[in-house]
Amino acid sequence: MSLLCSDARRGPDERGSALVISIIAMGLMMMLGLTTLSLTDQQTRQSGVERVRESSFNLAEGALQQQGFLLGGKGWPKKASDELPLQCDQSDAAALNSRCPTPSSLVTTAGTGAFDSPDYASGAVWVTHVRDNVPVDPANPLAYRNYTDAVDSQPRWDADANGYIWVRSTASVGGKTRTLVALLKRDPIPLLIPKAVLVAGALEVGQNGQSPVITTDATTTPILRCDPVDPACASYIESGGKKDSQISPDTVSYDPSFPKLVPAETVAKLIESTDPFTSCPTEAQAAAQEIVVIDAPGQTCQFTANTVFHSSSKPGILVMRRGTLRFAGSAQFHGMLLHLNEENRGPAEDCITIPGTFDVFGGVVVEGSCGVYISGNARINFSPNNLNFSVTGVAGLVQNTWRELPPS
Repeated sequence: MSLLCSDARRGPDERGSALVISIIAMGLMMMLGLTTLSLTDQQTRQSGVERVRESSFNLAEGALQQQGFLLGGKGWPKKASDELPLQCDQSDAAALNSRCPTPSSLVTTAGTGAFDSPDYASGAVWVTHVRDNVPVDPANPLAYRNYTDAVDSQPRWDADANGYIWVRSTASVGGKTRTLVALLKRDPIPLLIPKAVLVAGALEVGQNGQSPVITTDATTTPILRCDPVDPACASYIESGGKKDSQISPDTVSYDPSFPKLVPAETVAKLIESTDPFTSCPTEAQAAAQEIVVIDAPGQTCQFTANTVFHSSSKPGILVMRRGTLRFAGSAQFHGMLLHLNEENRGPAEDCITIPGTFDVFGGVVVEGSCGVYISGNARINFSPNNLNFSVTGVAGLVQNTWRELPPS
């Protein structure tokens, strides 16, 4: 009887309930783990997308900076013949232009460029565009600082000569494209060139030279590196000892030990600022550039056309390293004729000859002992305002013009 009552008080069989609870708990943990894994995977993908976008941005910025660097110095496109290609990119064809970024310095398949992370290993591309700023609107003089679609149709050189130019850089990495723009300004470096009407080793004026041949003012006088007792020094003194009034005011300084007028540092900047001519340029070529450097040993570069070289508002400087410079015809030169006389020719030779009807508004300088010959109706008129020159330093960023363009 007691045994029967004991069995009746026993509840339902509870064996296996712990397993059910464990399965439920494990299921909940798996769901939580999968959810966490999904979130982590999503964040990883988002991080990868952001990394690729940053890689694209960095490449665009790097291409823009290198393009701006190449526009400094003699790379600044001052004239139409300096215009850049329609675009610069990673192709070999674009690299042939010295004003385009070098592809190997940015991205290469060998990973030797500045951008060599795995993001750039599979088809990273970049392209830069250089365009002049839009014409300045007098009603809105700062409008040229805003990049608009109108910039894309502007010339590929500094056509308005105001020293401003736009650079646009686009890069695409992993399907993510970023575009940056910036307005660059030509940073001129003034050249230290003492103002002088004439400095040379000797001076000869032909008998038919008009009076006066050299016109100066109280601030400067012609300087000759020779002794006036030497007949080859200043042959504008006629036989009989009477000086023809061919220099006004009638004052000349004689100093055989007078040093070179133009400092060596300035000469170096002039030579580095442009691509030199190794043979005589044409009148059109010489007149088109603000700074012309000629190195033509044994040659006489003769300009006989009735050309106006430069102007009072935009004077130029013609630098002759070796050879002879000869002007004839009815022409004008606004600026400085500078002969460096690197061949060390003496006073018996003339490094610059100016026959015919030729006017120089500025100054004439021959370094060393070599001379200057003037005849006909040629004249040298001292114009100090025409003797101010500069070269391009860096192409600097104009403040508040760097920006990223929205996706098109």
